[in-house]
Amino acid sequence: MSQAAGVLDLTFKAGATLTDNQYHFVKLGADGVVACGVAKELSTGILQNTPADTKAARVRLLGTSKLVMGGTCSENALLATDINGHGVLASAEKDYVGAIALEASGGADEII
Repeated sequence: MSQAAGVLDLTFKAGATLTDNQYHFVKLGADGVVACGVAKELSTGILQNTPADTKAARVRLLGTSKLVMGGTCSENALLATDINGHGVLASAEKDYVGAIALEASGGADEII
C-alpha cells in the first residue's frame, strides 16, 4: 500500500505545466521546477501536486512520498529517474539515487 508522510516540502514556481507529473521526480530549471527528462539525472525531489505553469509546485525533499514507477523493483531498491520522471532501478555506482522503495513495484505506471 503506497503511503506518504512529509517532513520537508518546499514550494517553488512551476517552470512548465506539471498537471500530469504528480508523484514524479522533478528538478530545478532556469524558470522553476520542471519534470526530469534525462535518465538517472539529479532530481530535486518528488512533486506532490499538479501545478499549471508559473503556479506553486510543492516538492517533497525529505520524508516518504508516493512515486510513479517506470518498471518493477523490490522493497529497499535504490531508485533513480527515467526520461519521464518515473522511478527506476539505480543501476550504476554513479547514478543519482532519488528515493528508496519502501515496497515492491509490479511494473510501469504503478504508484508505490
